[in-house]
Amino acid sequence: MPRQRDPRFSKRQLGRLLRTFREQAGKTQPEVATTMDWSVSKLIRIEKAAVGVSTTDLRALLAEYGMHDPEVVADLVEVAKESREQPWYARYDAVTSEPFRRLLAYEGSTAAIHQFHPVLVPGHLQTADYARAVLGSHYSGVDLDLAVECRLQRQYRFESDRPKMVALVDEAAVRRTIGGPEVLRAQLRHLLARSAEDCTTLRVVPFTSGAHPGMGGGFMLLELDDEIGDTVLFEESVGKDYLATGDSEVVTAAWERFLAIEQLALSEADTTTLLRQLVES
Repeated sequence: MPRQRDPRFSKRQLGRLLRTFREQAGKTQPEVATTMDWSVSKLIRIEKAAVGVSTTDLRALLAEYGMHDPEVVADLVEVAKESREQPWYARYDAVTSEPFRRLLAYEGSTAAIHQFHPVLVPGHLQTADYARAVLGSHYSGVDLDLAVECRLQRQYRFESDRPKMVALVDEAAVRRTIGGPEVLRAQLRHLLARSAEDCTTLRVVPFTSGAHPGMGGGFMLLELDDEIGDTVLFEESVGKDYLATGDSEVVTAAWERFLAIEQLALSEADTTTLLRQLVES
């Protein structure tokens, strides 16, 4: 299914457009707030995407800014409706952290993903059985079923509209028999199939590379589409995960780390050879 923009980004897009329209109309926030009989803080929150805007208020704002084109108004009303919907991952709150839910929100607007994991096959590339074995160390019963469902739904949303993905994994990730030999073998076959796709690059960092900058934990860099134009870092370490956006030092350092790890990885052809050997062993 085609990916849908997350409601929080629809809200951000709408807020940015409304601010642009106000400025083009030559109006200040206090002036508009007075005309609309609002507090200035309400308008500020709408423009900053801190709150949504009703379709009634939206139509009134657009009229105030001289925006009367029926097509433009209809498009923005649709964006406003989208911004007030529940995101697809809302039903998985019990098995996801807030930083991870923010990551899922960003993924709806992702043009490219660069990621590394020192121990596991990345979630986007996991089979259902492998995912269940991994998540089974954290959840059980209904929560385990929900966590697996969330992981598969996340993959499904990329099914017909996959971003470019460059995945680096330590050799430990393709040798560790998570779920048992047959589950791992099926996982490796799946990696071979995915790595044959034009949009997916998979490379293994061999044991012979010794110590490397990725040994501290897995991380993911998301390049967002042109409409948002930002880079997001999601990093996991023991008991901690967080996001950082923009050109901050932490994101720059993560890019440098990724490139350093990439220099140590096997070529795509050698990675394919290794995976085939492991499947046949």
